[in-house]
Amino acid sequence: MKDDPEQFQMPQELRDVIRGGRCVAFIGSGLSVGSYPSWSDLVNGLCKACGSSCRVGDDSQPDEFLDAAQDAKSLDEIAYFKFLGEVFGPPADQVSLTYDAILSLPFDCYVTVNLDRLLALKSRRARPECAKDIHAYPALDRKTPKRSIHYLHGFIRQGTTPVDGTIVLARTEFDEAYDDKGNLMNFLVPTLENDPIVFIGCRLREPVMPRVFAICKQHQQRRKELAAKLGGRNANPPKRFILLPRKRFHIDKGNAEEMEQSRLQLTEDAYYRDMDIEPVRYPVVGGDHWQLRLALERLADLRDIAPEYGWSGGNDVI
Repeated sequence: MKDDPEQFQMPQELRDVIRGGRCVAFIGSGLSVGSYPSWSDLVNGLCKACGSSCRVGDDSQPDEFLDAAQDAKSLDEIAYFKFLGEVFGPPADQVSLTYDAILSLPFDCYVTVNLDRLLALKSRRARPECAKDIHAYPALDRKTPKRSIHYLHGFIRQGTTPVDGTIVLARTEFDEAYDDKGNLMNFLVPTLENDPIVFIGCRLREPVMPRVFAICKQHQQRRKELAAKLGGRNANPPKRFILLPRKRFHIDKGNAEEMEQSRLQLTEDAYYRDMDIEPVRYPVVGGDHWQLRLALERLADLRDIAPEYGWSGGNDVI
């Protein structure tokens, strides 16, 4: 595979964090696009199935998604869970190759807010091997083997219909799961506080996220102050990175729409930095995220599949 000088290169600090063996991969719904519905399509499908008149769009506020899902559940709880089972129960037609790259990297564990089974399925054949057991809400536990899999918002097994208390999607489900003393918070807060993390395919736009990160920041600040009082070493908290798409702008041409998009991107970066997360932008052309996948594959030392047209002594090219 030839190097392209325009291809995305991960910052060295991010590469070192991933290779360090303690890093957590936090996986969002971006990796499931094309295999399962988007958040807006899922919520609109729920509303239709349950007889709710609520509808959301891709540009709707996160609160609107929770409220629409809640309206659907309140109107017809049986149809609500049946629909989720029908969406996530069947096997996916296709799986993003990015999963292979992520699971080939030496992450300490894998955490996802997705309901689909793609991460669990791909983890079965991962090298290095992943832990066999899948940990899913509400039975989350930090005291697990290395390379474990954790489904923060629930896990829908093939051919099953979820039941109340096992899924986090609607407003009341979020409120219960993210209660300060809930099992999810007992898992999530220590993870965010103590482990380096890379967020992949995430936006972290759920209304609870700023509060969760504020709690972590408060805890870390107290630990710093205590260390200073006791004369201990004032270590910096673990690094957090988020991988995000970057569009190409030509704002020098005075295009008002592109200038606004550039401003929104800067505002988004500030949102993450306020949560002590460093944005790392990769180029996207025509909606294709291949540059991110390629960078992860290179870091995992995975070689591209290429045809062999001559005789090379029988060496594999994969």
